[in-house]
Parts: sequence; structure tokens; C-alpha cells
Amino acid sequence: MKNKKLKIDISLNNNLLYYGCKINEIGGKLNLLTPPADAINIIGRNFQQIIVKNRNGFKEIILTGSMAIWAYLVVFHIAVHLFVKVWYEDGLGNKLLIAAHGS
Repeated sequence: MKNKKLKIDISLNNNLLYYGCKINEIGGKLNLLTPPADAINIIGRNFQQIIVKNRNGFKEIILTGSMAIWAYLVVFHIAVHLFVKVWYEDGLGNKLLIAAHGS
């Protein structure tokens, strides 16, 4: 798995990440109805479970998808302690290295 990166979509399209949160669709757009104060804990627990099941030796992770900054912060806080490098991808193919430690 040299140079391979685990890619995680942080958007509301990721049913596993938001499992337990209430989401609805209005005008073709998904909306999180669960208050952020409650969603933070749900997302954190779900992200850890996703990583346990999918890490498989990956040393780097790419976070992508449109979502509120607070959701990225929750996921980043966990990811930065589990991966050597954390990347952000903007959906246009541009990747930005946002954390790196170790090798």
C-alpha cells in the first residue's frame, strides 16, 4: 500500500459517517437537522468505526466533500492522530497537504 491514500467523503452523502443523524432533502440539497452539538459526538464515533474497518495499513488519508467546517474539524482531530499525512481534496482534483508528521 505504498503511496495509497484512504479517501473519506465528509459530505452528507456519506451515510456511514452520519448514521444516527437526522438528514432531509430540500430542493435537491441534503440538510443536517441534528444540532451540531449532538452531531459532533455521533460523527466522531462513526468516523472512528469507519477507520477501524477500513484503515488496512493506509498511512495517509484524503478528506473531501462539501460540509461545514466543524464537521471537518471533528474528523481531522481524529485523523491527525492516526495517519502520517492528512490531505484535503477540493473536488476539482486539487489536493492540499494539511498535516504531516513522521514518514
